[in-house]
Amino acid sequence: MPGLIDPAAIFSPLAEYPRLGLAVSGGADSLALMQLAARYAQSPEARRRFIVYSVDHGLRPEAKDEVAFVVAEATKLGFQARALLWEGAKPESGLQQAARQARYGLIGSAMRADKVPVLLTAHHLRDQAETVLMRMAHGSGLEGLRGMDYFSVIEDVSIVRPLLGVEPDLLRQVVAEAGLTPVADPSNDDRDYERVRWRQALPLLAELGLDAERLGRFALRLRDADAALEDFANQAFAEIALSAVHGASFDRAWLVALPRAVAVRVVRRVLDLIGGGQKPHGLGAVENLTERLLREPFKATLHGCVVFSDGVVVRIEREPGRAAAAAARQASHHNRV
Repeated sequence: MPGLIDPAAIFSPLAEYPRLGLAVSGGADSLALMQLAARYAQSPEARRRFIVYSVDHGLRPEAKDEVAFVVAEATKLGFQARALLWEGAKPESGLQQAARQARYGLIGSAMRADKVPVLLTAHHLRDQAETVLMRMAHGSGLEGLRGMDYFSVIEDVSIVRPLLGVEPDLLRQVVAEAGLTPVADPSNDDRDYERVRWRQALPLLAELGLDAERLGRFALRLRDADAALEDFANQAFAEIALSAVHGASFDRAWLVALPRAVAVRVVRRVLDLIGGGQKPHGLGAVENLTERLLREPFKATLHGCVVFSDGVVVRIEREPGRAAAAAARQASHHNRV
């Protein structure tokens, strides 16, 4: 049984990092991550490289004991452990997102104090499948359908997800072998959460051939496709002369010659830069704008920008009020310098 998951395959690629943080909630997945780290780090010296972080969000009375359980088990394994508490008033709406921000904020602060550069989480293959399905339902492009990345940054915390290709059943087996009873979080069965509804739909999809493994492979393929398109878009974007204050212009024929997916990425990137940090519109709105640019003269506003096309030249400028504000900020900056 221990050979089903090779700890070296999980942790050896992270040899460049002097210290590794482990996010452990007490659930089966994160307990398995901690156990696998113990299998990998055989000596006391090797185990000092790991620090376990566990957060009590202050939302359930049981959470304090759950964090204490994690700290106790981590200590038994020879790991340092930090119990963190989200204090203060909790929002009435958007609680899940607020808790996520608080969790990474608390862990990030502790990691900086401990000089730990990266945090390992226990996201696994089924989590990846759920993420792909959720993003597909929300109309995501390739950037979303590639699922969660092995490495990412959340709330200024560098995250590594080394278990994305591992079935959760194997992780539960690791925990059972250790003789541990994982924490049961009732939110994992609460259908008010979209992820839970997709999780409950997965068995039916698996009967139709769309199981977690296939969805995970789909995400990997889209990651490769996304990287190729992004490289092409980078090259195309570099050909545009643009300024965050004065805007950008390019020949419509040049845009038409690009593959459609690349053209959409270029237009979105120009809008993001010229728009001055406005919250980006959804992919569908940018796709519709790009389609119009490819076929007809028109004028429209999107993402804090005014977009003109006379059928020959496309020009994208910041909306007048935003442009004046940007110019004032730039002048103020130059005066201070």
